[in-house]
Amino acid sequence: MFYWSVKSLLVEKWSVLTAACGIALALLLALYLDAVFRGEAGQIVTFIERTPGDVWVLQDGISDLHMARSRLNENAIYAVRQVEGVAGVTRFLYRDSLIGPNGQEKLAYVVGIPSAPEARSAWERATGWTAPTPGHVVLPAPMARAQNLQPGDRVRVGDESFILSGVSRGTYSMANPLIFLDETDARNLFDMGDGANVLLVFARPDTSPSDLAARINREVEKASALTPQALRHNDFNLAMKMGGALIGVLEVMGLAVAGLIVIFTAFVFSSNHRREFAIAKALGAPTKQLAGSALAQTAVVSFLGIVIGALVTYPLEAGLHHWVPGIAVSFSSMTVLVLGTATLGLALLSALLPLRYVLSVDPMLVFQG
Repeated sequence: MFYWSVKSLLVEKWSVLTAACGIALALLLALYLDAVFRGEAGQIVTFIERTPGDVWVLQDGISDLHMARSRLNENAIYAVRQVEGVAGVTRFLYRDSLIGPNGQEKLAYVVGIPSAPEARSAWERATGWTAPTPGHVVLPAPMARAQNLQPGDRVRVGDESFILSGVSRGTYSMANPLIFLDETDARNLFDMGDGANVLLVFARPDTSPSDLAARINREVEKASALTPQALRHNDFNLAMKMGGALIGVLEVMGLAVAGLIVIFTAFVFSSNHRREFAIAKALGAPTKQLAGSALAQTAVVSFLGIVIGALVTYPLEAGLHHWVPGIAVSFSSMTVLVLGTATLGLALLSALLPLRYVLSVDPMLVFQG
């Protein structure tokens, strides 16, 4: 019976391929939104990943940068410098602001790059981004492209205007684009004479970042210290949770569509081959073999659809990066595996309905013209 099942699928290869492509499309429907949020989350944490430092220090009670406002005064900064194991401290300004001309503003996060030459050079070497000089601004490439801006053009940030000196890569997300100003310009823009929003702390060689973060949390009031890994984890998860409900709905829709395709395909196949099933029953084929044959065909079609969907994610991601650079997309192999397994399980479950039709075929059909 298994050989007959495979042979039957090969005979109807175009129908099988069409059904498999339908399942692949349903799977991609669920994967796409997850990939968008995952890509956006990846862009959001790029600043954390590239900026050099062993420990990030924020205001007490704040454990992420995304959509958060942190403020550390000079007393807190001084206290952090005095903690045993601290080799150096770099202060950063990090605040949200409106970018663009009146009526076309977009919310972005402004990063004030330290004015000290050594700190600027170290940051540029670590990130690969060029730090702006006073009076200048660096925008994400997609944002500059969307506004038809070229180096030398004026850019409105908050209530001030700056000259575009260049663009950065990997710093744009729809929810959290990053722009860079000189620290002095950022302080004037946000009216911050002292203090900082974020501190980057460097540990001495004999002190681990996790130990130093724990020490700062114990000894410094109104400060929250995290390792870069912990801060990245918090920001990434927060960004993904923002789309959790929408992703879940689309995943259910994709799985439902895949299940309907499986039911329809199995019914059509069973109807087209009900005479063969009747012959098999008339010859005494066990019910187990008939059921196994029907389920094997469903499993093959579903697995083929999952494989097609998984393979398409690679060229699809490359194509979206090229043709729609303003939207960051990152397909996850783990999500493909989880949803693929769920799709296969649902397909086999959906096949139980047409399976009843197969098992109820009357062997007397053999004797009917």
